[in-house]
Amino acid sequence: MNVLVPLNNIDHIDDYIEAGAREFYIGFYDEAWWEKFGEYADINRLTGFKKDANPYNFEEVLEIIRQVKQRDVQVYVTFNSSIYNQEQLAYVEGYMQRLKETPLDGVIVSCAELVEVAKKVGLSAVISTIAGIYNSDLTKFYCDLGAKRVILPRDLSIKEIEEIVKKQPNVEYEIFMMRNGCRFSDSNCLGFHRLEKTSICACVGNAGRDLGVKGKGFKEKHEVELNDIVYTQNFHNMTCGICSIYRFVKLGITAGKIVGRSDEWRNICEDIRLIRKNVEIARSCETEEEYLERMIFPNGHETMCKMGLSCYYPEIRF
Repeated sequence: MNVLVPLNNIDHIDDYIEAGAREFYIGFYDEAWWEKFGEYADINRLTGFKKDANPYNFEEVLEIIRQVKQRDVQVYVTFNSSIYNQEQLAYVEGYMQRLKETPLDGVIVSCAELVEVAKKVGLSAVISTIAGIYNSDLTKFYCDLGAKRVILPRDLSIKEIEEIVKKQPNVEYEIFMMRNGCRFSDSNCLGFHRLEKTSICACVGNAGRDLGVKGKGFKEKHEVELNDIVYTQNFHNMTCGICSIYRFVKLGITAGKIVGRSDEWRNICEDIRLIRKNVEIARSCETEEEYLERMIFPNGHETMCKMGLSCYYPEIRF
């Protein structure tokens, strides 16, 4: 299982690779896109975070791809907005035609229309979690269109992932493994993913509190307030799937994804090393019990692992 990393700092590409990264994904910003389609038309899922998440423009990304491929690793470019209109799809095709001139490994796309555009241009398509691949029928649909890899939603259980992989084995699978989580399903989130309070999670997390309690006693008030704190401040705040690595290695999952396009590079390197070392441990273990005894925990696991609030796959621990 390869470690897939957000390429948010080209100055540290060699640090990422030395730590164990074998695959990268990168987005870009484009002033021309904003001028044509407006402030709230996204190229990719993190366009609204601007240079905090996508620090490079398109021309820079074209050169970065060439630099990355010289190091014998894989790189993918994201086109995974929740929605594109027909004019935007045609504009994205222009980007893809330029990308075809580079040694890019593929594009991460969110809809069937972009799979067809990628195929037309001659690029490999990876299906984003935005597409919501929750069953093997959807996997087959996108693979029949020509997709080479599917990114499975972060809210699937390991059992559900196993069922999908076993029914549709002839495709690469990517799963979420570390860092920034999400309280909701990416594919079913209808809010803008932006710094402003236009996303559902931002509205819930940053809104003021006026909690209504049915009972008037101390116990009732305490439980409601504690529940609010736990699920608005701690649930999937900093996520981890390390406990699940043994199963995913045995299942033949292609890549484990680290989320965090705007995160500090040293923290990402720490996560890369953690995943790589645990994959090596998993490959040497005869049983899952042996792996769980030998696995290396993330820093701060005493807090992260409590109650399963930071677990991508809590069924392993609970």
